[in-house]
Amino acid sequence: MKTPRKTLLAIAMIAGLGVTAAAVASPGGGHGRMMGYGPEDCPMMRGGHQWGGGPEQRAARMQERQAERMELLEARLKLQPEQQAAWQAFVAAQTTHHETMWQGRRAMRDRATTAPAHFEQRVQHMEQRLASMKTTAQAAAELYAALDAEQQPVMDRFFTDRPRRGMMRGGPAEILEQAAEAAE
Repeated sequence: MKTPRKTLLAIAMIAGLGVTAAAVASPGGGHGRMMGYGPEDCPMMRGGHQWGGGPEQRAARMQERQAERMELLEARLKLQPEQQAAWQAFVAAQTTHHETMWQGRRAMRDRATTAPAHFEQRVQHMEQRLASMKTTAQAAAELYAALDAEQQPVMDRFFTDRPRRGMMRGGPAEILEQAAEAAE
């Protein structure tokens, strides 16, 4: 009884090792194509970078999403002509802040040669982000002051009432916000 069981176990182990060896020897280097490490010429893998695109593509997608969010907020605020200057200053500050963030990330990719240089580079990046965020906060305060009593709660909800994202936690915020507006 033990002999057939041992034989089957040995066959299963050999088959498993064979499959593992074939996977490691594949052109993807063993990581698997679906993990984002596919060949450079595969259009779905977007150049072989993990998560479908390199840093520049991710930065471009983030900028597109940011522009869409600003368009959505502008439509919801229903700005008056006298509020446009404050709005433009706020959008410019937001755009500059996001560009500063991505420039810092690009600089971090150009790795420093020593550990102290690495940490100094991180400190400089955080200081730049802090200065940029302070400028954005000032522009937001000026825009908020220019809004009327009906517009201020719209801006409050837009930036503070964000449902948690992910499975079983509410889903994308824009879909929920649009559904709530449709229900009203």
